[in-house]
Amino acid sequence: MENGERKIAKSLPAAVAIVLISILHSPFSILHSSATAEEPTTTLPASRNLIPNGDFEAGKTTPDGWQTVDGLSSFWVKDADPQRGRVLRFDTDVLQTQAYEWWKKIGEGALPKDAPIKLPTVEPKYDTLAGLDGVWFWSDPIPVEKGKAYWLTLDGKGPGQIEVWLHGYPEKPNAAFGLEAKALQGYLKKEAGQAPNVRGRKQEISAYVWKGRLSLPLSNEWKTYSRREKPFRPTALTPSVKWIRVQLFPYWPPGIYDIDNVKLVEVDSALDQAQAEKEQAAKDEKAAKIKAIRDAERAKDPND
Repeated sequence: MENGERKIAKSLPAAVAIVLISILHSPFSILHSSATAEEPTTTLPASRNLIPNGDFEAGKTTPDGWQTVDGLSSFWVKDADPQRGRVLRFDTDVLQTQAYEWWKKIGEGALPKDAPIKLPTVEPKYDTLAGLDGVWFWSDPIPVEKGKAYWLTLDGKGPGQIEVWLHGYPEKPNAAFGLEAKALQGYLKKEAGQAPNVRGRKQEISAYVWKGRLSLPLSNEWKTYSRREKPFRPTALTPSVKWIRVQLFPYWPPGIYDIDNVKLVEVDSALDQAQAEKEQAAKDEKAAKIKAIRDAERAKDPND
């Protein structure tokens, strides 16, 4: 494990650590970048939000431009503050077995209003969505331009950690409910008798070729978060990317998480160039320090 993985393994339940480490290391050479969110201290440049309905105000029974809520682990609700309006609410304290059974029905056309009553959970709750899958919630596909960089900001509150991912695709992806959730798809195939437990069976390959991550250590009060120090650049190393999807991913600890005002805006080219130069300078400085340490070690032991 790398240092970051060791921290994950020590600080979170084993089930959660396994999920996170598997997410961070894809076997299919999918490029990704990541950063921890910071609360903005400066105002980001005003620009059009590329995420349709990022404030979750439009819709009838579920927000337009996003996957359907399920009424068990994801909800579209009015915030206690009337000025905020509607928000997304997630409950990660749901048994995985119950979630899978209901998600199967959602995929077949069931409505959120018909969701079952949540079953009780017991400590240590490693069998909940918080300890296993998390609660994933995806946007519809969003077109992006080659060579462009993007700021991501959102409002959130909750008892713990939420990941926000951008996934990049060369072709417009299928946005069917749960299609990107490999564990759920494995369950559905097993239920249908299509997933024999044999060695050498074909492993499912993700449709995305790039991903970037924003890690949010939430608090119990609404705050705005941004990856302002490192814009997302979907096409920098994967020029084939033409579409992206936003994935909201709350997980541990079990509890209620709220998200609102998800914004993706294009970065001014001059500002992006300045930021890219800053990032490169930081990399060069780090490399120079590492080289200096190695040179000093070699000088002590010339035979090494």
